[in-house]
Amino acid sequence: MKVQRSFIPSIFTIFNLFSGFLAILEIFHGRYITGIMLMIVAAIFDGLDGKVARRLQQVSEFGIEFDSLADIVSFCVAPSILINILFVSELGFIGGLLSFFPLLFGGIRLARFNVQAKSEKILYYTGLPVPVNAITIGSFIWFHNKLFGNYGEPKIILPMVVVLSFLMVSHIRVSSLPKISFHKGTFTVAKSIFVIVVFLLMIVFPGYTIFPVFGAFIITQLLIWMVGYEEPRLHFSMRRRSK
Repeated sequence: MKVQRSFIPSIFTIFNLFSGFLAILEIFHGRYITGIMLMIVAAIFDGLDGKVARRLQQVSEFGIEFDSLADIVSFCVAPSILINILFVSELGFIGGLLSFFPLLFGGIRLARFNVQAKSEKILYYTGLPVPVNAITIGSFIWFHNKLFGNYGEPKIILPMVVVLSFLMVSHIRVSSLPKISFHKGTFTVAKSIFVIVVFLLMIVFPGYTIFPVFGAFIITQLLIWMVGYEEPRLHFSMRRRSK
């Protein structure tokens, strides 16, 4: 059976959605680390569907909407359930409200993105992307389990959940993934090598490295926003789009 070219990106979105669904099942069965791993797998598929769509020139409104629906499951519902079961299940309404934050603010973040979405490649995101939020929460739990044999303290994880939730709907500019290139000068080559090494470390030692890397990334974006720094390529892109 021949698969239509326009449907190929949606295959990766389906894998994203299925991974998120499996993550929720694993969380409900008490296999929290496996659930976190599946959330990360979902994020990989989420990154691939957009790249494939642009490469095949098959970006569409359907694809954008379908991708957001999958993201709601994988990166909003799944972390909310994870937080509720692990940390706030005994707090009643207050616990339900706190664990609802990733779903609520993640849904708002995705709705805003869809309204603003364009077919052109995105250099920067406005607000923390929902996969970054979900992976940061999940990887913190995984990291804490690796170091201390437990899933972390509510007094640490819950404030982090609240802060990350508000960052999703903030107007802080968040960089997209850096390009890998070995043909654009010494600095670009060095940065590309650094990025590759970091990715390899996250693959080989995921439980120990993913949270520190994502935590450092978020802190870096906040510092850049606080000092008002903008990379030259942003100015170039804005000038180009204004023509």
